[in-house]
Amino acid sequence: MKYYILLFLLLNVTFNSTAQDNNKIETIAIVEILNDSFVVIDLDTISLNSTLKKVSQLYNESNLNQNDIPSITLIVNPSVSENSIENIKYQIRSTPIQIINLQRKIITNYDGIDINQNVLDQYNSLISYWNTLSPKDRFYRENDLRFVESVALNMTMDQRIRNEKLPGYLPFVKKESKIIHLSMLDEDPAQSYIYIYKSDTLNKDNVYTNYNDNSYVLKRRILNEEKVNIIELSED
Repeated sequence: MKYYILLFLLLNVTFNSTAQDNNKIETIAIVEILNDSFVVIDLDTISLNSTLKKVSQLYNESNLNQNDIPSITLIVNPSVSENSIENIKYQIRSTPIQIINLQRKIITNYDGIDINQNVLDQYNSLISYWNTLSPKDRFYRENDLRFVESVALNMTMDQRIRNEKLPGYLPFVKKESKIIHLSMLDEDPAQSYIYIYKSDTLNKDNVYTNYNDNSYVLKRRILNEEKVNIIELSED
């Protein structure tokens, strides 16, 4: 799994492209999450809790080659709660699916100009959710951050007053802090970490030997729908 997370981070692989080593990413199904109760998969509307059974069936019916990487695309409607998204992801991870591509419907269709009520509802929903989390639990999808930043920049004064206040903790508002020494990093063994130096991904076994005194920036992101701590090491 960590290999595919790195694939997304460093090579900017799209879900319809060919990955390294001739591994081809194949979409098994597109799952539209309608609300907290129902999803549409392969033109069938089923209960959210039946997702595992349906995805497993489609996977078993697929004609994958040995090197193919099975993926699922999730299309999320604005009324869907984060708990329902996590429920779907949990079910999918019980299958051989290796890549989950999540697309929020409003964000995908957002043109960066028209700030309508649907856009504002999605903006408010994201900020409200982030506000419920402690700082160490706030992991962000880059698409979500870009969307919120764009909406915040393009809202009218009246819209600013009537909608969620832009939090000062977001990375594009306040840059993530630089920590003076890597040795100060307190790793959580239950979480995933990626170490980056000059755009190269480092082997964890060598990081603390060769870069222990380097400063770093910790970025909490969601890659391939996995929470990942990205450690960006400075050149000092």
